[in-house]
Amino acid sequence: MIVNRLTWQFACVTITVALSGALVLIGALALGWNSPRPSHPPDWRAPGLPRDLEASPGETSVTLLETPGDDSVSNAGANFTAEMTAFSPDADPLDFNGYGLLYRAQDPANYYVFAVGSDGYYAVLRVVDGAPTPLLDWRQFTHVRRGAGLNRLRLHCDEAVCYFYVNDEYATSVEDDAWLHGQVGLWAWGTGEQSTWARFRDVRIWR
Repeated sequence: MIVNRLTWQFACVTITVALSGALVLIGALALGWNSPRPSHPPDWRAPGLPRDLEASPGETSVTLLETPGDDSVSNAGANFTAEMTAFSPDADPLDFNGYGLLYRAQDPANYYVFAVGSDGYYAVLRVVDGAPTPLLDWRQFTHVRRGAGLNRLRLHCDEAVCYFYVNDEYATSVEDDAWLHGQVGLWAWGTGEQSTWARFRDVRIWR
């Protein structure tokens, strides 16, 4: 009888601890633990948006965003957070395309890009002399809004490590130290069969 009572008490304590932990986790997620957003207004907001970008079949279109000077926050340093909202207005949920946030760009042919596709995939690429190398190859993510849905992409870089979020949901992290500084910009990619039209509504940076 004593053994049964001790077993029951242990089970009750275990269940209580598990439930408490679950409640703490739920509360943390509700407060943004899974997707920490900057608590202060952005230090820089891209001028001239919304802006459309179109890429012909098999081509990539890149636009580096205007900066007021070399010391601008848009010339993002080693530690920063950047966020973009964009969509492809005429896309179908099965379209294979790409659009996204270009960061740490050295010039229009050398940069990183965090991109999504209208088919629900995302990727992180390093582009050198116009040739892309996947740091994280295209993979499906349920939080990417398909078709013409509006997507919010956010990245936070701490030196060589960058963390990536899609629609406020953590997606992945990547470490690469090819470049630790550079500009931000817009990116669109057309597949070999169709062009891509993307509309960029907002780009913001926090330092």
